[in-house]
Amino acid sequence: MKVKRFFALLLSIILLCTVAVPAVNASEDTEYPVIYVPGTRNPLYADKNNPSQNNRIWKIGVDVGATVKEALAPCLKELALGVVRDDYDAYCDELVNTVVPLFEKVVLDKNGEASNGSGVEKESASRNYPVKHGNYNFWDYHFVYDWRLSPMDVCHQLKYHIDRVKALTGEDKVVLIGRCMGANMISAYFTEYYDHAKENVDSIVMYEPSSLGLDLLGAIYSGQLSLNDERVDEFLNYYLEHEDLIEDETTAEFVCALVSVLQDMRILGIGTELVNKLLENVKDNLIPRLLLGTFGSFPSFWSMIGEEYYEDAMKFVFGGKEDEYKGFIEKNNDWHYNVMQKLPETMKALEADGVDFSVIVKYNVPGYPFYENSKQQGDMVSDVYHVSFYATSADYGEKLSEEYINSLSDKKYLSPDHVIDASTCLFPNTTWFIKDISHDPFPPSIDKLIKEFISSNGELTVFDDERYSQYLQYDAENDTITPLTAEEEAPAKNDLIKAFDNFIRFIKAFFNFIAMLFKK
Repeated sequence: MKVKRFFALLLSIILLCTVAVPAVNASEDTEYPVIYVPGTRNPLYADKNNPSQNNRIWKIGVDVGATVKEALAPCLKELALGVVRDDYDAYCDELVNTVVPLFEKVVLDKNGEASNGSGVEKESASRNYPVKHGNYNFWDYHFVYDWRLSPMDVCHQLKYHIDRVKALTGEDKVVLIGRCMGANMISAYFTEYYDHAKENVDSIVMYEPSSLGLDLLGAIYSGQLSLNDERVDEFLNYYLEHEDLIEDETTAEFVCALVSVLQDMRILGIGTELVNKLLENVKDNLIPRLLLGTFGSFPSFWSMIGEEYYEDAMKFVFGGKEDEYKGFIEKNNDWHYNVMQKLPETMKALEADGVDFSVIVKYNVPGYPFYENSKQQGDMVSDVYHVSFYATSADYGEKLSEEYINSLSDKKYLSPDHVIDASTCLFPNTTWFIKDISHDPFPPSIDKLIKEFISSNGELTVFDDERYSQYLQYDAENDTITPLTAEEEAPAKNDLIKAFDNFIRFIKAFFNFIAMLFKK
């Protein structure tokens, strides 16, 4: 993988961390009005007071990766010269000068504010919402806000929105649903306005919340990047098989088998070592400048940098620029030290005061393979431990040890596949885990689970409805979630046998691929 492609991928991955478009069934209703808080769903305009199609600077599904890749083509010459000279400063300058202008209308200023007049069309404070009395669905009162801003700024708008929705409906409470970064906005609200939340919120659904941080972003923002050939093998095999990267099944199987054989022969590691060497040479000069000119200018994205990375990330990006970015840093610190660090304690206190919580977690998808903790169990973007508020899980492709399982006095929270133990969660009775689905999709089947919880007034637990047991299996082809059941385990194989099996698989795939070419 060339470095220019790596950074194109890097920027597109940052986008994927928060894009979420729910496919809800509006025909079903809930008892209380629902306020859905998305991640980066709301489009941005260069002039928020004059929104138009030509004025749009951010929209759902924008292909950042393709745009950046095309723009990076002129940088290839400087990269080649950098390799020859073992000096990459000119390449870093060229890359920054190429990428940053693509985001000049989107970036925030050094106080983390949109001083250029950009923003979303009609934030919730100025939108016309319907007056309803019953038959509420997810989109009646969804929260529209500038998702680049700090949760500490947005939470004031959310409080006002809750009061407004109550006035429009005559109800005494609302339900909040936060998806990924949207959960951070909700977390800031109930931390800053605890008494208001206690009196006005019936239940809160944290759907893949990033409130305790995403290791993926933490690694990027702190410069702790390195490729691991085993993780590359896992990721490519999964991505080729499940994400239709190569439409032709025969070709996809051949590429998957080839990657596995290269990994067994330790050839794949040669490429990852080269990329790691290049990363080591360029990251200090390149990544902070790229971040401050793109997504790193959004305090909202900094709210997804977890405790394990935060201090390192602040030094890495703002080192020597503390005075210049004083206002920005204050926003980050306000969230991190006053909300994130106190969040579990605040949530448990709020639960004791009558607000019900549920958490939706996805798993069994390998993480992007360029940071150390990508081996953790998760959904490609987020990891089970943080999203579930502290569930215990094995790494991707592994199971919890027999010693750990035998130490459990009660195995009712243990997943049938022996990958996760939910007993250590903050809310073990209302945390659901859905297997074999990546971070981005929000299918109707999961929407139904959420509605079951909120329509029960928060009384539904993982033990009350056999359709919605704690561990669920997602079927993408039929868009269904069903209770996860234990599978018969295949005998463990040593590395030599695995390598032999991979070689046989490669030979079969190779001949199938050749046969396909001759047919054409």
